[in-house]
Amino acid sequence: MHTLRRMTTTPAAWLAAGALLLTACRTASAAATPAEEEAKQIAVLTSAADFPAKAAACRALVRIATPAAVPALARLLADDKLSPMARYALEPIPDPAVDAALRAALDRLSGHTLVGVIGSLSARRDAGAVDALAKRLSDPDAQVRQAAARALGQIGTPAAGQALASALPAAAPETRPAIIEGLLRGAESLAATRRAEDRAQSLAIYDSLRSLPQAPHQVRAAGLRGAVLGRGDEALPLVLETLRGEDYALAAAAARTAMELPGAAVTKSLADALAKLPPDRQVLALSVLGKRSDPAALPAILDLARRGDVLARVAAVRVLAEVGDASATVVLADLQRDPEVAVARAAKETLAALAGPQVDAALMAQLAQGDAAARSAAIELLGQRRVVAALPALLKAAQDADEGVRTSAIKVLGDLSGADQFETLIRLLLQAPSAPTLQAVEEALVALCVREARPAPGRVTIRKAFYGKLPDGPGADVTAKVAAMVAAGTFAIDASNSNFGDPVPNVPKSMRLEYTVDGTTEAKTVRENDTVTITAGAAPPALSQALCAALPQASPAPRRALLRVLRAARGPAALAAVQQAIKDADTETRDEAVSVLCNWPTPAALDQILGLAEQPPNPRARILALRGAFRLIPLLDAPVEAKLAALGRALPLAERREERLLALTALAALPSTQALETAAGFLGTPDLKEEAAVATLAIAEQIAPQHAAEAAAAAKRIAQAGVSPASTQRAQELLAKTDKKPGQ
Repeated sequence: MHTLRRMTTTPAAWLAAGALLLTACRTASAAATPAEEEAKQIAVLTSAADFPAKAAACRALVRIATPAAVPALARLLADDKLSPMARYALEPIPDPAVDAALRAALDRLSGHTLVGVIGSLSARRDAGAVDALAKRLSDPDAQVRQAAARALGQIGTPAAGQALASALPAAAPETRPAIIEGLLRGAESLAATRRAEDRAQSLAIYDSLRSLPQAPHQVRAAGLRGAVLGRGDEALPLVLETLRGEDYALAAAAARTAMELPGAAVTKSLADALAKLPPDRQVLALSVLGKRSDPAALPAILDLARRGDVLARVAAVRVLAEVGDASATVVLADLQRDPEVAVARAAKETLAALAGPQVDAALMAQLAQGDAAARSAAIELLGQRRVVAALPALLKAAQDADEGVRTSAIKVLGDLSGADQFETLIRLLLQAPSAPTLQAVEEALVALCVREARPAPGRVTIRKAFYGKLPDGPGADVTAKVAAMVAAGTFAIDASNSNFGDPVPNVPKSMRLEYTVDGTTEAKTVRENDTVTITAGAAPPALSQALCAALPQASPAPRRALLRVLRAARGPAALAAVQQAIKDADTETRDEAVSVLCNWPTPAALDQILGLAEQPPNPRARILALRGAFRLIPLLDAPVEAKLAALGRALPLAERREERLLALTALAALPSTQALETAAGFLGTPDLKEEAAVATLAIAEQIAPQHAAEAAAAAKRIAQAGVSPASTQRAQELLAKTDKKPGQ
């Protein structure tokens, strides 16, 4: 007793006792034989046990039941609740007694229990139940009829198929789909036996379904597919007959089925019939020939591509991308000039899509030997296919006697060339025999400059990177970290704590990055969680040097073109060459240099542009310079004070309304009290007061949190200036915000 008390009061002892008890139960269970376990579960089924116990017994019998369990389980088939569990246990038992029990239950059951038993006969594919199931095809209960039809299809014997076929004509509408489903299943089963008589019956079923009056097209299509696949090559006349028929849905089904048929006979049959089919059926046949990718069909497809209905011709041309080879190149090249626009467009797209070096070789031969139109077409396709090996031939074509061939070749050179071809293109520009050729070479050089101006780890040097409170607050020098990221090929740098830690907690931060690409220094500042992207704004120095070296030897027209290319090249050398050209002896060249300088894409030219505005060679130059200055000032990566200083140089020179509008736009981007005062000063200018109000409001709204009094004063001036109702309302709203006391 003392020991027992200790066990009842100690948790560890309880666990030990429980483990012993569980082990004992498992041992006792393991000791029982399957026969003993089966007898035990049968006893539960024949007892007065409740539903959960009997359901558990059925589940246990699923693994161990023998014919001995059949009577007990069969008695449960009429039980509404236990019938599914009983069938679950009966179905796996490999004994005819199960089939006999299920068949016997057919006559004494109804409703869902009868449907369930029919399902079990279907699962066991009981051929002996065919007659009994056939009788159920006329059962008053539609669900029973449908279950019987599906079961007969699953059983799939000749007798089952015959029963379904006999019942179909008189079947009720709600039963017909199930009978058709059963017929299709049965036909598949019969075809799988490979016995001649079964195969014949399968084909008879498929034939009856494909010809079934008023049947859904899915049923007829399924019947047609079975009839064709079951006959193989013998069914090719049926395929062609269906393709020519009036039923387009069935014709499409015939085309889909033909794709599944193996062998060359299918290709030959369709290719031979192609020209005789209606246009819409030609398209169907072409889709089959394309998927089969059999070159034997190529002559027929090429013939249709040349003549016939436009819809079919376009389809034939597109199919050549799947079937065609180099031999189709000549025809496609000719079709590019077809009067039918759709055919010509399809030919061009197909030629670009045709794979293989033989196609490239054929295009190269066409470039060497064809007439001018053919050579131009070959050049365009070589460009679309990006055939770099064609560069020597394209360079030769760039000097062709035909203007169209020349310009086509030069355009493709602009797409395919690299730095190695740059000086050759410059020579072509210097020797350009016509204005169109000159323009084409200029555009090719510009494209090449832009393409070569890509950042690469070896071309980028990180000079300084700082992350923290800018412009002069605390932070961290992250130069080494950014340099390592760039060296690894990352050119988009997130200014974030995840990249650089948090050097100044709870303070909005920024990152300033200074870097050099090919000797050109760039500086960018972004706010925390923004991304700074390192770009190689300038082409490699070698390209700029080649352009600068060509300027002295160029005649006026090519020299002007070179100046425009220098704008795309960017870089210090390019900018210096353009600035020097402002003193050129040729008037048109001087004007072009002014235009190029004033349209320079980066603020690197701002000082030169401001100098040009202050000392212009002519009134037009001042206008261009002012426009360029007002465009570039907001792009400066500099403090607001520096931008305002630049505006201070340019603004007094702006005499026309157009340039003053640009100045107001630039001012609107500068959040400072000085910019606010300058913009508000134009409120008294009648033809500028509305634009001045918009710019003043933009600045005031930005600086209001730090300079509420100045923003409020500007808002009052706007409200009294007689501007538009929209601007007046914005001013009043701003005034209401700035008038609020702290805490409101």
